[in-house]
Amino acid sequence: MTLDIQMVSMVSSVATGIWLGASFDTYERISGKRHMFKWTRIMNDFLFWVAQALLYFILLLNINNGEVRVYLLLSIILGYAVYRAIFEGVYRRVLERVLKVIHAVYTFLVHLTYVIFINPIKGLLKLLLRLGMIVLITIWGLVSFVFKWTLRPIIFLGQFIDNKLAHPFLKQRKAVLLLIKRLLILFHIKKK
Repeated sequence: MTLDIQMVSMVSSVATGIWLGASFDTYERISGKRHMFKWTRIMNDFLFWVAQALLYFILLLNINNGEVRVYLLLSIILGYAVYRAIFEGVYRRVLERVLKVIHAVYTFLVHLTYVIFINPIKGLLKLLLRLGMIVLITIWGLVSFVFKWTLRPIIFLGQFIDNKLAHPFLKQRKAVLLLIKRLLILFHIKKK
């Protein structure tokens, strides 16, 4: 490895250390605080560090054919220390602002979606439901009207026959009248 390649590798490793600090802060901020043991959190941590190691290896592969030396690892630690000493505060403030902007844009898009799509669809469904209820009530009124006017002659005929024959089927008549009364109450044609 020539001196130029070693120098580029070292500067890249310092930059990778800075990148590691920033990405770790971003990951911690987005994933939240650790309150309890969770397997998903352990898997996410593992995948995060594997991804960081792969990124660093790809970087070294492009610079020095993937040779990892001790001074390059020390350069990463140096870059991480530089990040913690100089860039951490600024980066966290910028990160918070970026997250606030992303949250505001997300909230705006959600509200916009509700205003443009969800609320009109809900209003249309409510309108269709009310129209359906009106149609059902109208059909129910017509059916009950027809039912009421078809049963009345039968009731009058039964009463007439019963009166003319001196109440021979009094028990049966009372049972039929009770049944008709229940039907009328059931269909809300007659109140109790």
